Amino acid sequence: MVEAVTAQEMQLLDRYTIEEIGMPPLVLMERTAQSVIEVLAAGKYDLSHVLVIAGLSNNGGDGIVISRLLSQKGVNVDLLILGDEKRASANTATQLKIARNYGIEPKHRINDFKNYSVIVDALFGIGLSKPVPVKLGEIIKRVNAANIPVVSVDVPSGINATTGEILGSAIRASATVTFGYPKTGLLKQEGLKRAGDIYVKDIGIFRPANLEEFLTAQREE
Repeated sequence: MVEAVTAQEMQLLDRYTIEEIGMPPLVLMERTAQSVIEVLAAGKYDLSHVLVIAGLSNNGGDGIVISRLLSQKGVNVDLLILGDEKRASANTATQLKIARNYGIEPKHRINDFKNYSVIVDALFGIGLSKPVPVKLGEIIKRVNAANIPVVSVDVPSGINATTGEILGSAIRASATVTFGYPKTGLLKQEGLKRAGDIYVKDIGIFRPANLEEFLTAQREE
């Protein structure tokens, strides 16, 4: 059985992969996006009109790459950026610049989510630890009310990746594509109810021979 990790443990693995192994974060984003597209394109989802909802963290950067790669494949895709772009993480800002260079101009408001055939949720990732801001919570509720299939990137936005609790509001996903290891919050409480089908994808995150020993050593550094 594949071991599950908490949000903090996954962050240790991510950091080690980037800082010690030398894997560039932008490469991990590209691999993440490809993994999500594999699930989207497997035949279960209608890709006639896709909406990608992206936040400002690296999870949002993943979403931006997904929108770009889908667009390059000829898919009709809209990108919704929520938040002030000036506050985007460095990697997400880079991906946004690349997307614009490919002709993708993001939207900042959607009137009716029912116009889409499938929604990709890349609003919040595993780093969310406090309640979703009210305005973004209202958008999450509108997405859920639209009753459109949603594929979440790493965790359904608004779910605590460690505990499975809802942090104010949370996406109700049809599927969740998570990376490296399952997150403990996807396997219990509301996380399990809201994740839908769970896909665990290998994107090149370092996998130690003994996960528990590795994590203990990383915490002690």
